[in-house]
Amino acid sequence: MVDGGDVAAMSTTTTTTTAVYTFEEVRAHDVGSDCWVVVGDGVYDASAWVSKHPGGATVLEQYAGRDITDAFMAYHGGQPRAEARLKSMRVGTVAGARNAPAHLTAFRKFNARVQVGELRTRYLDYAHIAARMVILFASMLACVLHPAAGFKTHMFGAALLGIFWQQSMFIGHDAGHTSITFDRKKDAMIGWVVGNLFNGVGIAWWMATHNVHHCACNSLECDPDIQHMPVFAVSNKYFNSVYSLYHHRQMTYCRLAKLFVRVQHYTFYPIMAVARINLYAQTLIHLIKAKHVRNRGVEFLTLGMFATWLGAVIHALPVGHRVPFFFLSHAVAGIIHVQICLSHFSMNVFEGRPENDEWVKMQLGGTMDINCPAWLDWFHGGLQFQTEHHLCPRLPRHKLRKFRDDVVKPYAKANGLELKSIGFWQANAEIVRTLKQAARESRLAPHFHAAMHL
Repeated sequence: MVDGGDVAAMSTTTTTTTAVYTFEEVRAHDVGSDCWVVVGDGVYDASAWVSKHPGGATVLEQYAGRDITDAFMAYHGGQPRAEARLKSMRVGTVAGARNAPAHLTAFRKFNARVQVGELRTRYLDYAHIAARMVILFASMLACVLHPAAGFKTHMFGAALLGIFWQQSMFIGHDAGHTSITFDRKKDAMIGWVVGNLFNGVGIAWWMATHNVHHCACNSLECDPDIQHMPVFAVSNKYFNSVYSLYHHRQMTYCRLAKLFVRVQHYTFYPIMAVARINLYAQTLIHLIKAKHVRNRGVEFLTLGMFATWLGAVIHALPVGHRVPFFFLSHAVAGIIHVQICLSHFSMNVFEGRPENDEWVKMQLGGTMDINCPAWLDWFHGGLQFQTEHHLCPRLPRHKLRKFRDDVVKPYAKANGLELKSIGFWQANAEIVRTLKQAARESRLAPHFHAAMHL
């Protein structure tokens, strides 16, 4: 039996299937069209479910043939519908004892407590957040529509809109993790309003990419959040033209990539200032090309409403103010793109598909926290506690600080695990150093100079 406590118990008491498979036999079913996984001591054939998976097909594709116990519990622990769906896929039991490392056993114990007792939202916190959002949006409209407003007032309105986008995307992030109401349908509706309608970033695309990021944090081949070729390369490992299991294509280290990477430490912040435009494009590409998108019509409708209100706001401005308004608002909103990168770009990058028995070490190795006083938590929107969020992604953001201090820090100390936590400006300096180091290695690589003269 897999040492997983309640996880193993859950999987063994829900079926009468008696077939027994070795881990090697499960491993043979390691592609999306033939996808077997292990949860606890149960073996499940998820092949028919891969394309229908609400969290995106890639999550199951990258874990095919593997133990997915902790990834499943992180996202679906204590959810009757998910556990019933899992039960319907069961084909047998996994053979052989496979004891989990001590740190993983300890993690599973406190994670089980989190699933039972901590997945509750303090809605007063969201009432305060919603009030801030209304004030920001209304103030932006006042700056734009006031008949006596001039250029400076209009640009102040653009900054307010950028802050509104930065702050409201945190709500979309929470909804995508189903960590607001803990009801998938209700949180999806929140995601459509906050993500699609007010931000122009589709919740369907976000879930398809972000869940992969969590389940394969900082994987060279799997994690789309560090796969930014040809614009950025966070590791010299990308110089070997890596095949992306998320994008299903070769990320070629071509001539264009070499030109961008060699100056990436200079272009990082300018590109972050317009990165939001790429999210619009990625949203539309996903909705058009993906075979299975839940509520595709609602996605398009809410995105159309976003384009309508933003277009109306910009059209209300004098002609000479429209382009500056657009780019300033997007540049201010770009703060969140920097915040997302801070916790991962300078951390360890691992190769290959994720293995469940390294769940904790993968999350700790690929994330770091950003130190800040409690009164600044609003600015970071929970992203300052990336380690805690990655360990327990459905934990409400207002509980992350206490969770770090009372649970994660003592757990890490008791199990000899390293937690990285640095200040905001120090994290910015570190990400620039990481990009600069990769740029230097690119310029020094022999094949770089050869390609420049082709």
